[in-house]
Amino acid sequence: MPEPQGEPVRPTKRCLDDLGLSFPPLEQRLHTVDHPIVTRAQQVPSEVAAHGAERVVSITDAVWFKVKTGHYRAAVHQLDPASELRPEISAGSAWWWIGAAGVRKADSGAEDFYAQLAAECKRAGKGTGQVSSRQLLPTDQDLKRLRAELAAQTVVTIRDLVCGLVARSIRDGEQWSARLERYEISVLIRARQGEAYIAIVAEGFIDPDFLATILRSVPGIDAEDWMAEPGGAMGIQPGFGQIVWSAVIPPEYQSKIVDQYGDEP
Repeated sequence: MPEPQGEPVRPTKRCLDDLGLSFPPLEQRLHTVDHPIVTRAQQVPSEVAAHGAERVVSITDAVWFKVKTGHYRAAVHQLDPASELRPEISAGSAWWWIGAAGVRKADSGAEDFYAQLAAECKRAGKGTGQVSSRQLLPTDQDLKRLRAELAAQTVVTIRDLVCGLVARSIRDGEQWSARLERYEISVLIRARQGEAYIAIVAEGFIDPDFLATILRSVPGIDAEDWMAEPGGAMGIQPGFGQIVWSAVIPPEYQSKIVDQYGDEP
């Protein structure tokens, strides 16, 4: 499904359980889960900004907003950036969460979803004199998923960046460079007898995991095929803080890389 625009509204594990859903693959951002109530919830931040969102008034310990589409119902909350100290929340812009979801049952004579939610929060706050919605907030399991998702997105970003540089260098034989966070990555391809020799320059004080991710990004090259080139390769002389690695890209993979990444900006 297309990527929603604006601030992401992520379903918690509790919300997914309510809907009978499982976590999707890590490459899929959680707020893009293909379900009507999750899709509808993406509109809540803009509705709140426009003062058009409806509160769940029965939950008084925190601000929760109603989400309705068809017979589905949900409750959405925004974490407070001023008091939120968990770094993955900020890194993933994960401020909005769907804490619970269900279906409207009032027409069948059963208790309404929001009435059920209010009763749950009342039970959670028993003995305190007030309701408690803390059980609806993201848990450690939600944060673990978020961290894993961010790591997977980083791998995809690096792969796309490196393969884009490779595709350009295959086409024109020139060295192409790009900066990713605090690192500079350069790629140079030279064709010899139908094979392409690739030299990757990773500039900066690079941690081993990051370097391994760069080298794994090029399809058709196994980890043991890469060779460290401390003296340089294909005319590239490593400077201070640079690491040069080289390998051979099989012809069939050259074509695949150009076809898939040749038009990337």
